Amino acid sequence: MLKPRRGDQVEIDIERLDRRGNGLGRMGAYTMLVRGAVPGDRVRARVRKIRNRLRRAEASLEELLSTRVERSPARCSHFGLCGGCLWQDIPYDSQVRLKQDLVRNCLAEAGIDTKLDAPLPSADPFFYRNKMEFSFGSSPEGRTEVGLHVWGRFDRVFDLDACYLQSETSNRIVDRVRNLVSSHSVYHLKRHEGLLRFLTIREGKLTGETMVVLTTSGDAFPEAESVGKMLEETFPEVRSVIRSVNLRRAQVAIGDREEVLAGTGTVREKLGDFTFEISPGSFFQTNTRQARHLYRRVVELADPRPDDRILDVYCGTGAISLHLSRKAGYVLGIEAGEGAVRDAVRNSALNGVSNCRFIAGAAEEILWQIRERGERFETVVADPPRPGMHMKAIAAICDLRPERIVYVSCNPEALGADLIRLESSGYRTDYVQLVDMFPHTPHCEVVARLINSA
Repeated sequence: MLKPRRGDQVEIDIERLDRRGNGLGRMGAYTMLVRGAVPGDRVRARVRKIRNRLRRAEASLEELLSTRVERSPARCSHFGLCGGCLWQDIPYDSQVRLKQDLVRNCLAEAGIDTKLDAPLPSADPFFYRNKMEFSFGSSPEGRTEVGLHVWGRFDRVFDLDACYLQSETSNRIVDRVRNLVSSHSVYHLKRHEGLLRFLTIREGKLTGETMVVLTTSGDAFPEAESVGKMLEETFPEVRSVIRSVNLRRAQVAIGDREEVLAGTGTVREKLGDFTFEISPGSFFQTNTRQARHLYRRVVELADPRPDDRILDVYCGTGAISLHLSRKAGYVLGIEAGEGAVRDAVRNSALNGVSNCRFIAGAAEEILWQIRERGERFETVVADPPRPGMHMKAIAAICDLRPERIVYVSCNPEALGADLIRLESSGYRTDYVQLVDMFPHTPHCEVVARLINSA
């Protein structure tokens, strides 16, 4: 059979991974995509979806017939049902090798010819996340559930027994919240009615401070403060309980307004020598302990001198800027989110840093303003969102002609595309390293450096 049909059972040899970590094989002219399969596997799979125009089909893994990568029982009882830990049945050292190959292939396909440094694995493959977003759902019997999404289903949530990515305390908080709000309605995605939408838990891994955020609709929630007080009294770690009110239909955990139900509106976390205040909507690297190593490598690659001026593009709450400030003369951070910039300014003051300045605005707009003013920077550091840098931002950076560019990416495919654009403007990629921030998933964090070769 050369053309797959929906529902067919097929046997496939997996040759490589796509950028999302799915196994890819061939069937005639069709590329077969199998979630959970990795290179070296021969699998039996069931065809689920066919895209004839793209000559591509998606299939679900039914049986491993043979494999080069050993498997072992996953620790989590939700493995396979949950859309999160795709590789929890694969030994961690093998996961890192798979990611190294994934990064290498993405860069090679983009035309980047640079040897990768040895990857930097995470010291803590479990309980490493400092933030988790859980969703509310309803069982067929109408019972309130709190958990994560079933793989491939935006409208189905399974009731969480335990997750091994954040902490044992977070699991207890999930269970307690489930009981405290069980009498309230869950938001319905089609009718757009009901109260409960998301539960977010943020932890200071190195401070022990925990924030609990209940995202709701705008419906009345008269017991909100009592729920907050109960969580604060039950868990000594909880320093902040917040209600975030989302008035929109979009399924996002960040609301339009916030109400502090107990404690403060922020929690603190430490990274290296710095302390950060984190608000509900702040971006902060999810793996605190591994972020220390990532930022240390960024500073090493930037190699700032006492008089250097450094531009930190997509600076978030200022974590990289503050780390650079200890060795550079001046750091200017650019971030689109005004809330994140307020956090960055507050974090600078909290740590006694006086040589950092932060501007709120789209990177491509601010960069062109800087270019028009004729400002000079020895180094540009960029940590863009998953799609990569805006084309106008890349052009503006190249016009600034910094000596070096340090690029932090969570998407090796987008990284490869951006590196090629930068290289076409006179830069040379001289360093790439995988820093594994997300064990048990195919997500890759990569740091690269480009040198001005013009």
